[in-house]
Amino acid sequence: MYLSNLIFEALNYASLSTRNMLGQFYDVSGFSPVEIGFITACLPLIAMISNPFWFRMTSRLNERVSFIIISLSSSFLFWMLFLSKSFILSIISISLFSFFYSSCIPIGDSLMMSSVKKHGGSFDKIRLFGTIGFSATSLILSQLVKDGFIWYFIVASVTLFFSTMIIFFKKDTPKRFKSRKENPIIRNGNLFTFILMTVGFFFGVFMGSFHNTFIPILTREMGLDNSAIGIILALMSITEVPFLFFADKIIKKFGNIKIFILGLIATSVKTIIVTFAFNLVSILLMETLHGFTYILMYYSLFNYIHFKLPEKHLVRAQSAFWATSMGLSYIFSSVIGGFLVEWLQVKQSFRMVGSTGLLITLIVFLISFKFRKLTDL
Repeated sequence: MYLSNLIFEALNYASLSTRNMLGQFYDVSGFSPVEIGFITACLPLIAMISNPFWFRMTSRLNERVSFIIISLSSSFLFWMLFLSKSFILSIISISLFSFFYSSCIPIGDSLMMSSVKKHGGSFDKIRLFGTIGFSATSLILSQLVKDGFIWYFIVASVTLFFSTMIIFFKKDTPKRFKSRKENPIIRNGNLFTFILMTVGFFFGVFMGSFHNTFIPILTREMGLDNSAIGIILALMSITEVPFLFFADKIIKKFGNIKIFILGLIATSVKTIIVTFAFNLVSILLMETLHGFTYILMYYSLFNYIHFKLPEKHLVRAQSAFWATSMGLSYIFSSVIGGFLVEWLQVKQSFRMVGSTGLLITLIVFLISFKFRKLTDL
């Protein structure tokens, strides 16, 4: 495994941390919750168009060239967001930026996976450095933002530029061949369980996206400093690490659906309890629950698709998975969430979304229990 791969992954996910803080930037810039919802909804909406486009381009060019184009373009286009002061200009600028940036993480990870297959190594270790890069950048920005939000854009441009340079100057080396015994995979999954988990995943990601988009408004109403968002996001990212170390063993012991439901419960509960925080320490304690939320739902469903579901359903299942996790849930949470916060105020909106999540969790559990021979509950 090359050091350049680890540094690249850290830088690539470092840029993602700056993108995830855009909700705070637009809140401080004076946009209303509804406007913030529509602006942030452009990111996943454009991603549903741009991702297929850029993945098709990788087959015509290659992953390396495609990444250089989208990453370098994003490093310059990110500044349009900073310079756009009106709602309409913000919509236009974030749409143009998203057309390029939305594929940086997928194609970047694809590059790293290709490197692992070609030269050997382990992707989970590379991905761990992505988490480290995300967390470290969030913490750094929590301090830099005290001197102005321009630091979001400086850091994003720098990380995108240097990740591009690593890929541009990265040298290829001969492949190391390893002989390994492949254990046959018993694919005893079914479409019923996959659909049930995907529907639950939609609502789980909806709650997570709602939280990340509107938590800046909640912390502002609590009277917290602007640096709080960076600290919160950094902590959230770090809490996912312990599960990832033992994810396969946990899934194997308890089963996909049980872990998935636990993640859905934790997501619902966290969305509610953060509204009862009264200072930075209390909200950080509540945010530690994040380690049992998205990552459990994501990994249990991802694992089910790749190791349980019959291969004939693999392509369509993956398409539905990414459309849910990267597109539909984010679009609906941004737009609907914006109206909820505008009409009900932020605390009541968080509690309503979390309570709805608990109801969805109960429905998923009851259906899983009713058809437990299919779901293996």
